[in-house]
Amino acid sequence: MTLRRPLPRLLPLAAAALLASTPGWSAAETSPWYVGISQGFTADTNVFRVPDSFGKSKDIISSTGLLAGVDQPFSRMRLGAKAAVNWNNFVNNKQLNNTSHDVLATLEGSTVERLSGDLMLYDRANLNRYDLSSAEGASTEKDVLHVTGGALRARVGLVTTWTLEGGYSFEQSTHSLDQFTNRDVRQGAVNLGIRLAPSDLWSVRLGVRRTDGTYPRFVSGSTGAVGDDFTRDDIDLSFTWVPTGNSRFDARLSNTKESHSVQEQRDSHGWTGLLGYDWTLTGKTRMRFQVARDSGAGRSDSDLGLITESSDTQVRDSLLWKTTWDATSKISVNSALGYSRRKLDNAFSQSGGGATATQTSTARDRLTTVGLNASYEALRNLRFVCGVYYEKRSVDGDNNAGTTYPYDVTTGMCNVALTLR
Repeated sequence: MTLRRPLPRLLPLAAAALLASTPGWSAAETSPWYVGISQGFTADTNVFRVPDSFGKSKDIISSTGLLAGVDQPFSRMRLGAKAAVNWNNFVNNKQLNNTSHDVLATLEGSTVERLSGDLMLYDRANLNRYDLSSAEGASTEKDVLHVTGGALRARVGLVTTWTLEGGYSFEQSTHSLDQFTNRDVRQGAVNLGIRLAPSDLWSVRLGVRRTDGTYPRFVSGSTGAVGDDFTRDDIDLSFTWVPTGNSRFDARLSNTKESHSVQEQRDSHGWTGLLGYDWTLTGKTRMRFQVARDSGAGRSDSDLGLITESSDTQVRDSLLWKTTWDATSKISVNSALGYSRRKLDNAFSQSGGGATATQTSTARDRLTTVGLNASYEALRNLRFVCGVYYEKRSVDGDNNAGTTYPYDVTTGMCNVALTLR
């Protein structure tokens, strides 16, 4: 029995909420730059995300970090950059001790005419917590996932009814542990579209996307590595509607065709898309509802940037509900509820042993995530954040050996950050 951990999970959502609430990550500051330090502690009830029958490993993780950033306008451009590095130490599972980082740089600009654009570059590395790799309880080794990418977007006709948009994005993901290098992926996507915006209340966009990518070490053997090359073609119809000053709808429907050179079981032709709704209930409460359907390879926001997805996933249907409540000028509360159902296969588990994945088994599982955190800005440069998060995975049917399995985990964290501007 081979056990694998899907990459998307609640903790990245929790981390995003934490970063959003950490001082210095906001552009609305008097000084354009900041530097700071942070210290956090996380309690984890199931470090390796395994079923109850395997025996859960609990741990306390200490994270000590440095952070810095800048948000500086000049002429018709704006430069933004933020960086964070954390030294993460486990009390019990010391083999997982690691250094993580997250660096992001953006450049926005426009000309005196009708040309504008955005440039984004990023580099991040985090612990990739796959589970035990076999029923015999083998691998609990450290695997660091390193992701590097960038995106460029250009627009012609910014203030006109018709706008021509296009861009290119690239991303590369690599694993530090040899047994997972068959999941390394490189992909690049180009998109072009035309947007109609008769008013500030609504707009519609018709575009096309082409993604080319490869899993360069999909099969590793004595004669070398065999890669799985894939292409993905999308025809996108996007729509934005702002019916009132406190609500906004956004939607995308895509006709998607995906082809693989080796993993032919993943060849598909169907519909993907997204529907989102932003609602400002009061001046202090904001909500975001989102439903989406997408495949694992070539997943993108269609406008700017690719999105890393679990290599095991063929297709995922997801639902997300996020709420932010500004209780006072110093206290903010964030909650998130997520549900996803995916179809996956065990092709990467098979190919990792050197055998060609000519026969694969498929399965379906469901992941429910719940998160709640609160931040307190004691001083302008001092902020505390604490939160609790829960995730539970269940499987459909009994024929999932070697593909997926059920588990649950609860984590709690507290973090303090001090910044200078």
